[in-house]
Amino acid sequence: MLRLADNPPMTFPPEADLGEVGGAWRAAYTKPRQEKLLAWDLQRLGIPYFLPLLQRDVVSAGRRRTGVYPLFASYLFFAGDDAARLEALKTDRIVRLLDPQPAQQAEFRRQLSAICRALRAAPSTVRFHPHAVRGTRVVVRAGALQGVEGIVLEDRSPKRLWIGVSLLGVSATVEISADLVEAC
Repeated sequence: MLRLADNPPMTFPPEADLGEVGGAWRAAYTKPRQEKLLAWDLQRLGIPYFLPLLQRDVVSAGRRRTGVYPLFASYLFFAGDDAARLEALKTDRIVRLLDPQPAQQAEFRRQLSAICRALRAAPSTVRFHPHAVRGTRVVVRAGALQGVEGIVLEDRSPKRLWIGVSLLGVSATVEISADLVEAC
């Protein structure tokens, strides 16, 4: 784990207004745990990027550690022309690129800008729960129900988790924090 000071800046150029950065924005799906390294590479190449990062405490092996983690695992967003796209691909850290259509660029840019503003203004309030959407099969990863599997019934917080025995045709529901579940 990197020291807090050794993490790349969330945006390049630092404090950039993402809505004002030129070029088409793309989403780069990186190889596992390569987001920060790609950010350093893009900074070295002078390519504008946005890597949404959150600082959070993690407990492992009985020790509490503070780390900086990507909000969207394996994703980094960058802007530029086709030459910047090619240079980013040459880093060999990208699995695939997601290129929004030209008609979607304005909305994509607006969404990235909104996330960036939220992370700069109130980072402690931002949460990401991709696994806790209605109908998703999840497993409880901590607490008294650790290891229990179920299906998310509601998208509100706290989540209502359906736990059932399909063979018997019976079920029960329990409300549990979205922070305690992960996708199966």
